[in-house]
Amino acid sequence: MVQRLYSLSQRLDATLCEINPLVITSAGRLIAGDGKIEVDQNAEFRHHDLVRELGEDQGAGSSGEDPLELEAKRRGLTYVHLGGTIGVVGNGAGLVMNTLDLVKQHGGEPANFLDIGGGAKAEVVRNALEMVLLDPQVKGIFVNIFGGITRGDEVATGLVAARDGLQITVPLVVRMTGTREVEGRQILEAAGITPAVSAPEAASKIVELTSGGSR
Repeated sequence: MVQRLYSLSQRLDATLCEINPLVITSAGRLIAGDGKIEVDQNAEFRHHDLVRELGEDQGAGSSGEDPLELEAKRRGLTYVHLGGTIGVVGNGAGLVMNTLDLVKQHGGEPANFLDIGGGAKAEVVRNALEMVLLDPQVKGIFVNIFGGITRGDEVATGLVAARDGLQITVPLVVRMTGTREVEGRQILEAAGITPAVSAPEAASKIVELTSGGSR
């Protein structure tokens, strides 16, 4: 069974090929209780039939995977749907987790975890905001950026372009610090977006702006 599983993973260019649970019956037989296969996106061109079949299954909801998370995966975004009303975007998993905690501490419910990663360009920021807004429960968005590799002016440019291009009407609260923070804040302020001074201030503000409202 292990050899066949390995052979299957190699043949399908799988990043994950799993049997879980593996059942041993009283008669000593092995039964695959459930299984999961994930094909490397970079190798999908070699497996058109499989990708099409999986896509049809996912569209029908038989895969059990959240449709928003499937869409995020298609867009190349690190996204987890959490079911709340405040969209959260940040750069770096630790920062995003901290941002989720801040939202909760101030009485809000995060709608998602979305990490744009280091060095994100303006188009990545737009893609992230568009992804967050696909969730109809989102009443506001909190963007928390710590600039290291990620440049504040690039993020700010993406935020302004996304707000205007996507015609965002829900509250958008931004906290930005680090590399090119000054330039980024200037871009935001020129576009009528006043960035928060600190992350706790931003969390408090987005919770206040989204409390009791409807999208």
